[in-house]
Amino acid sequence: MIGDFVIPPVEGPPSRDFQTLHFDFGLPLIPVAPGDVARFTALHLTADEPVSEALTRIMALRSLFGARRWPDRHELIRRFATYGATHGAWDDAAGYIEGSLARIVEAALGQAPVLPSVKIQTGFLCGAEFTSLADEQRLLNEHDVHPEEVGVEICLRPGEMLVFDNLQVAHGRRGRRRPGELHQRVLGHRDVPVEQQIELRDRVLAAFA
Repeated sequence: MIGDFVIPPVEGPPSRDFQTLHFDFGLPLIPVAPGDVARFTALHLTADEPVSEALTRIMALRSLFGARRWPDRHELIRRFATYGATHGAWDDAAGYIEGSLARIVEAALGQAPVLPSVKIQTGFLCGAEFTSLADEQRLLNEHDVHPEEVGVEICLRPGEMLVFDNLQVAHGRRGRRRPGELHQRVLGHRDVPVEQQIELRDRVLAAFA
């Protein structure tokens, strides 16, 4: 296990009424050093919690990316490197690890970015790219990516657990969560060598083919 969280934090601010589509711990698009990689995420609502108003959104990458043509693997990697170094959260010690689906799509397109620059806006928080689900959907739709057509929404009931592959689906949320409502456990590998991170990354890039 590489992460064990209670969300939203009991002492933290109230949750927004949505969460953007993302990947826990981010995808190692351009890894340059050993790092943790999340493989599976488990979301658990304890039996003594009331039914949640929040819906977990799950989007399979092959379905998301299948509506349009994308460049080949080598060009995608070049574009990720350029985007990470100029607009995304490039870290000289770790490389480019990206958690936002919208940023991955924007980087893959190789066009002029429209999302806020992480480089310019110091302290920018991942997940704050959009103010509403409609804004996120609008940007993705403009690039022929349609989560509203291929995704599913799951309502966890008391005592239920949802487990999904963090490298094959993007996930998010619609609706608010009560403080301390959900237990999230992230299963994966610690200090994965660069070569193995690249192998895992290339499995993700196969969804663009």
